[in-house]
Amino acid sequence: MAASQLQLMPGENMVLSGNPHWWYFWKQAAAGLGVLALLFLLWSVDADWVSTAIGWIALVAFVVWLANTIYEFVQWRTTRFAVTDQRVAYQSGVIRRSGVSIPLNRINNVNFQQSMIARMLNNGVVTIESAGETGDSIFENIPDPEHVRTVIFAQMQADEQADSQRDAAAIRDALQGQNLAPPTSPTAQSRLDELENLHQRGLVSDEEFEVKRNQILEEL
Repeated sequence: MAASQLQLMPGENMVLSGNPHWWYFWKQAAAGLGVLALLFLLWSVDADWVSTAIGWIALVAFVVWLANTIYEFVQWRTTRFAVTDQRVAYQSGVIRRSGVSIPLNRINNVNFQQSMIARMLNNGVVTIESAGETGDSIFENIPDPEHVRTVIFAQMQADEQADSQRDAAAIRDALQGQNLAPPTSPTAQSRLDELENLHQRGLVSDEEFEVKRNQILEEL
């Protein structure tokens, strides 16, 4: 169905993606049972005028239920929760669409909640705490919310490692660009100090000292 897939940015990779949990349709399921109850009541009533009234009510209820179910199915099909290697994203809507994207480096914490029934159905609520004006983002009807939290944390760690590697590479490139190579030969001052030390120890004569000293000074 159109617009049911998340549009990825250049260089972005999908890690996890899916529609809401099937519990999303619990209201339509309950309404469908109500329509079946009306049909059963229509079959069990003998009075003609009562059965006619119930029949019209059942027909209207069925049409409304069918239209609502089709609409909610399209809404469910175009609602998607996704985790990529760069962000957490959520989009929904048929004609009027809405969505949110949270960069991994802005996420502070990820929590999930499950009631007893939700645990039995493997369904839950995921809450993402992020820096910025948006604050907490709450996503309902997420299948296997504990696994989703684990995936988000793993991508956050991978994103931090990638940032560290990029920073290290940038520093290395900057140092290489400055050509800060250490000197490979001793300085003139160090050679003079060494010559003075040899002269004081008597290993170099006065004549040799003056000759070597003059050579070093001429190289400056």
